[in-house]
Amino acid sequence: MMEEKPKRGAMGYYQSASMVLLLIIVGFSISGLWGLMRIIIPDSTLSGYDWRRVSTLDRYLEAEYRQENGRYYRLIGFEPKSDTAKTGGLSQEQVEEKWKKAQADTLYEERRGGLQQILFWFVAVVICLPLYIYHHKAVKKARQQMEQTAGQ
Repeated sequence: MMEEKPKRGAMGYYQSASMVLLLIIVGFSISGLWGLMRIIIPDSTLSGYDWRRVSTLDRYLEAEYRQENGRYYRLIGFEPKSDTAKTGGLSQEQVEEKWKKAQADTLYEERRGGLQQILFWFVAVVICLPLYIYHHKAVKKARQQMEQTAGQ
């Protein structure tokens, strides 16, 4: 039985498939690195609007509350009855607690998004890396066969 020579069309397919898979792996790796940065330093990777709203107490108060007679009232919506039942508004300490919670929630959501990006990267690498290795080996094998037949 005679050895078949690799066909150029098949070799082109394997070359283009390995290139596309390599680009997918690189793209998801960059995204995974950004996800890692979102976990490590979330206050630096947050969008400007999300972080600006809770970065300082003054900005939080400006965006969420109005002050009347030393008490704070929501600009939009209402506070739960337990917070305002006795006094009709929130004290400075209560507002500071809400600001710290809002800041922590914003950072948590950024870290959670970073974790999702890392998981997407991991899934892409687990799926694409074996396919890339298979296609790359097929291209190398075909190239070696072509060189052997050209040398004869």
